[in-house]
Amino acid sequence: MERNKTGIVVLVILTGFFLLGVAMVFNTSVRREAALKNQASVNEKIEFLNSIDLTVYWIGGFPAELEKLRESTNVIMPEEISKENMPIKSSSFRITITEDSGNTKEIVPRKYSEYMMIVITTGEGFSEEAKEVLRDCIVSNGVPVLCIGGDACELVGTLLIHGSGYGKDQTLFYKLKEGYQEPYLDAKAVSEGGTALADAFCTKLSEYCNASATKKMTEASERIASASVSASEADITATTAETSPSESGSESTETVRVPIPPLD
Repeated sequence: MERNKTGIVVLVILTGFFLLGVAMVFNTSVRREAALKNQASVNEKIEFLNSIDLTVYWIGGFPAELEKLRESTNVIMPEEISKENMPIKSSSFRITITEDSGNTKEIVPRKYSEYMMIVITTGEGFSEEAKEVLRDCIVSNGVPVLCIGGDACELVGTLLIHGSGYGKDQTLFYKLKEGYQEPYLDAKAVSEGGTALADAFCTKLSEYCNASATKKMTEASERIASASVSASEADITATTAETSPSESGSESTETVRVPIPPLD
């Protein structure tokens, strides 16, 4: 009798382990399927981002979930930052400078992408020269910057004299003449990382590029409309000037007499 009870207990325990194993496998399968679905959503957004004239300057470790975005991204570590690999303000014209020593230096205009964004995910490893380059890009050239994580926010907050005391899940976005947005990404997505963070980032970047494109189209339309109005006003003024009498108000008249042939 005791042996039968022992066998039943063992059977129950084994059944419990089996069901637990099945539940774990099922849960893992569901999570894997959800992760694949989320990654597919990220890749779809990346496909759009890669189709436009975009360059992301990513400073810090680059997430594996954004791997397909590498073709539109320059990954730069803090110690690698220089004027040569960052979007600093440059001259619009080719200039040749002759130094006191007699040597000549040529400044060549740079061609940047229509849409740009600097993304910073760390606050360590930046030299004073690197910070100055960042300030040039953000303040002088107007390139928007996104800081992900408290350390990155602290760095840029101090650099732009904006503030400090950021949490580890904090994000900060700044664009010259448009100001700050904080938080910029969902804190839960930042904390979770992985595809959640990648999806939140790609969504915001897509929204930013679309908004910028709409703004540029609106400004272009306004300029065209303004130019058309100016041209119409100039045309009306010119026509009026041509048809108005002289300033003195006098007009010269001439009577033409046609000779009448004599009667027979």
